[in-house]
Amino acid sequence: MVDGSRPAVLVLATGGTIGMRVGEHGLAPDPGFPEALKDLVAEICGPLGADHRINHLHPPIDSANADADTARRIARTVGARVRTSGPRGVVVLHGTDTLAYTAARLAYELSDLGTPVVLTGAQHPHGAEDGDARSNLSLAVKTSLRARRDAPVSIAFGRRLLPAVRATKHQAEAIEAFRAERPLATGATGVPAQLRARRDRLSPARVISFRFVPGVAPGDLRAIAGAGPDGLVLECYGTGNAPLGTPGMREALRAVAAELPVVAITQCATGSVDFGRYAVAKEMRALGVIDGGDMTLEAALGKLAFAVEAGLSGSPLGSFMQLNVLGERST
Repeated sequence: MVDGSRPAVLVLATGGTIGMRVGEHGLAPDPGFPEALKDLVAEICGPLGADHRINHLHPPIDSANADADTARRIARTVGARVRTSGPRGVVVLHGTDTLAYTAARLAYELSDLGTPVVLTGAQHPHGAEDGDARSNLSLAVKTSLRARRDAPVSIAFGRRLLPAVRATKHQAEAIEAFRAERPLATGATGVPAQLRARRDRLSPARVISFRFVPGVAPGDLRAIAGAGPDGLVLECYGTGNAPLGTPGMREALRAVAAELPVVAITQCATGSVDFGRYAVAKEMRALGVIDGGDMTLEAALGKLAFAVEAGLSGSPLGSFMQLNVLGERST
């Protein structure tokens, strides 16, 4: 039962390892998870003097199958529940494979929610002995109840609290699966109100990435763009370099950037794109590529999709991508 005089946390279970059990053919969704989750959340909230509400997405999402609409669907669900029940905080349970991608996108989608949103999950099923489900959920619940109401979306995992726009998964199996190599940038402008009001696109923007590696050909880049994405994030060498000496690569990149927004980030774990450092990088800007600064791949993809769905294109989109909106870029 919910007492209106006490703070409440909304837990939205979307799927993931945390809700699984070991079966004959490996890990699979546990039919008993909803009841187990109810008991676990109650045990965590009791000492905090907080109530709880639990919702489940049906069917649950295998995070490896997350698509362009997954984060939007979660954002719509969270927004609707917050408007109707007014919780003090929100916890989203999510599979770890794409948790950082969803978190980064939710940071933009829910920037004006006015309720703290924390994502978590687990590397082991909820019933595993010495697993991480309880500790991660406990940290997420406590954070959502104690954070300021306008706190940015975050990830609680492995005893760490990370900003969604700076986090990435760096360990496939370890308990401390996520990290933020770059600190949250100061001086964020916030999402412009006019963009929040323009999120009315019915179909999700499909934004993908392309990583430069030795041997990549211009035809590879053209083929990716020819598949019809709405935006492209280039994972470049170092400070924004690309194999422009490869015959036809300049022409391919110019043609792609003329058709859709292209944002360059670095492949490196730390550091930033700097189109002013090398001649090759300077040429990237001349070809129409947008400087992505030190954004993570997850943040760049989420921000670009948000911008496209808000109706931005051309110079306004480029300007938005180069702003520090939520602390996602310091350069």
